[in-house]
Amino acid sequence: MTLEVERDALLAALRQVADVVPGRTTIPVLANLMLVAEAGTLTITATDLDIEASVTVEAAGSIATTIAKDKLVAAVTGLKPGRLAIAPVDGRAGAVTIKSGRAVRTLATLPATDFPKRKPLECATSFAMPAASLGRLLDACHVAQSTDETRYYLMGVYLHLVDGQLCAAAADGFRLIRARCAQPDAADGMPQVIVPSKAVAQMRKLLAKPSGEVAVAVNEHAIQLTIGRVQIVAKAVDGTFPDYQRIIPAGDAGAIRMTGGRDMLLSAAAGVASVVDAEGDRKLRSIRIDLTPDAEVQTMSARDMGGSSAVEEIDASASGTAAALGMDHKLFTTTLAIFAEGASVSMALADPNAAARVESDKDPDLLAVIMPMRV
Repeated sequence: MTLEVERDALLAALRQVADVVPGRTTIPVLANLMLVAEAGTLTITATDLDIEASVTVEAAGSIATTIAKDKLVAAVTGLKPGRLAIAPVDGRAGAVTIKSGRAVRTLATLPATDFPKRKPLECATSFAMPAASLGRLLDACHVAQSTDETRYYLMGVYLHLVDGQLCAAAADGFRLIRARCAQPDAADGMPQVIVPSKAVAQMRKLLAKPSGEVAVAVNEHAIQLTIGRVQIVAKAVDGTFPDYQRIIPAGDAGAIRMTGGRDMLLSAAAGVASVVDAEGDRKLRSIRIDLTPDAEVQTMSARDMGGSSAVEEIDASASGTAAALGMDHKLFTTTLAIFAEGASVSMALADPNAAARVESDKDPDLLAVIMPMRV
């Protein structure tokens, strides 16, 4: 039972799935990667019981074992490019050697039979869609995922179908982001699913570069993505996502409206917030936007309890009633950052304490809602 594989191909495959391995676990085999080779293909699998990621590599020979992720990645990284041979240690159970030229690494193993494998998805809706489209949905929404474990149903991205569109939404109680694209063919009947935060991170990594299509399978309990040689299966969050449509302000309901360049607003917010301290229980840097209708410029400022302050004039237009808006700097900037560079961003709200609807002239598929702070 000996395996031969190219070092660079093996290392690239290990890095594609290694992040799934949990940092801490009471189950020793979960800290390992499973390597199974047969019929010219090596399959490497990682799992934390909620997410399973696997990748295939061309290889010669056969093997079935599990090796500690950190040690395996370190061992392969330290070897020179070329052909590697992985084989059991003669006369010693629970160990393999990795040989490259005159270099040898010996690593402990656990049996592949101990490694937990997910069953194939049953009764799933399967379809294909552009990888870039699904990647954009997840990229836009991931910043609004909650980290509050008491509201676990917000700790992910909600995928669902609405009026012939595939929609993604995420909310953390302070903002909401919704993204959408055309409904893929064969996606009719797709159950709604909340993709957990860790799975979203793995999927964004998988979808970052490919320009082709991704195969998607969804049932009520899990979602599976397959692209090229990589497959990710993630258990869905067991909960119900709130009816977020109720909190989206109507597009024409804003008594207060501001319009300005996305890049200019980000620069101004970063500038005024840089000189003030994070304060309060949530350690926030708050910014204030003073809007004067029909004025050529508006004012953005920040101040902390220590007396530090900053003021900048911003080239933005305002309409409706004069108002002073308070915003959490991080919330404001990470939300604006989802829109395209060079876009003109509009923010509309009924009053200074109401939810603000944020849209862009270059991103008709994106919508954000931000809750302001009191000033």
